Amino acid sequence: MNIVIGHVALIQRTKKQDFVLRVIHELRKSGHDVIGLFPGECREPEFMYELEALVKELDLTDSVLFLGRRNDIPDLLKLVDVLMIPSFEGFPLAGLEAASAGVPVAACNVAGAKEFVEVSNGGCVFEENNINNAIEAIIECCRNNLLVIETREFAKQSSVEAYQTRIRSCFASIK
Repeated sequence: MNIVIGHVALIQRTKKQDFVLRVIHELRKSGHDVIGLFPGECREPEFMYELEALVKELDLTDSVLFLGRRNDIPDLLKLVDVLMIPSFEGFPLAGLEAASAGVPVAACNVAGAKEFVEVSNGGCVFEENNINNAIEAIIECCRNNLLVIETREFAKQSSVEAYQTRIRSCFASIK
């Protein structure tokens, strides 16, 4: 199976890019052709050095791209099969961006990331820090076409236009 995994976040330890690299490595070991795209500004240069060393150690040099700060996330998401959110998040804006692009989300089962998947019906959750469980979630996200439909529907319902329509309806009912 060919899989492009996206991880849209600041490059910092709390975002767990190292976990995503290990997941990519395990997927490749099991025969999947996997590429990881990591757009995000670097906030912790020391951590970035660790990530670069881990990429070499896991032999992922030809499979991973750290793209730095980007202004074209919607365009990049068109290249992605699944967005990973392995970190503790209040509300993952990257998840909303993925939903608007019709990209399912594989998220850890804590806090806002888990809640986002439950509310949007557009992804799968995995046990925090569990590589094998994360792999299962990614494969399910890639195989289940219904998740793409659900993410797009959630994005449509969450749009500014939909919000304006609901507000107008509320005001109209008051008159």
